[in-house]
Amino acid sequence: MRSSIFHPALVVLTLAGALTACASNDPLDEAASPVQTVTRTDERLNQSASGYTRRGEDGAVITRVLAPAPQVWEALKAAMEARNVKFTILDRPAGRMGDTAMVLMRKWAEHQGSYYFSCGQTQTGQRADEDRLRAVFLAQLTRLRGDTIAVAVHLSAFAIPIAMGSSGATAQCSSTGRGESDVLDEVRRRLGAR
Repeated sequence: MRSSIFHPALVVLTLAGALTACASNDPLDEAASPVQTVTRTDERLNQSASGYTRRGEDGAVITRVLAPAPQVWEALKAAMEARNVKFTILDRPAGRMGDTAMVLMRKWAEHQGSYYFSCGQTQTGQRADEDRLRAVFLAQLTRLRGDTIAVAVHLSAFAIPIAMGSSGATAQCSSTGRGESDVLDEVRRRLGAR
């Protein structure tokens, strides 16, 4: 008696592998992360009130524009320069720019620190308004299908007490999303996009 080489479990595994290989996991439909060390999760994009999406895994706020990539690059660069960003990363071929060593003191781009970040409270008020903020501000352009460009912006910070001998520890801040949305709004204005 000969045994069949087509064992049912083997057939099921082969079919499952073939279907997985054919599944649409197209990178042309997803914005690349400006944060290079991000760990991918199954968390999906959430639509915000501004119409932008915020990705849970890296905190990036994302918009899509229909414009030539060089124009989007220049609009994004000008929006960041208007906020006095000193570029530590300016990689045009990779579509990535930003500052990984920003220091913010109480105000940035005409707004208090608490407009951009939530870092907790002290006895005298919001830490984002009183502490020194060590921030990272990154943006990534990704070419998608149909001449669409995705613009992903990430803003994060740590609050460090200014006073010497302060008992306050360094605190991780969470972004309010306003800084990212403001930059994306300006990019869209510069491009004449709706």
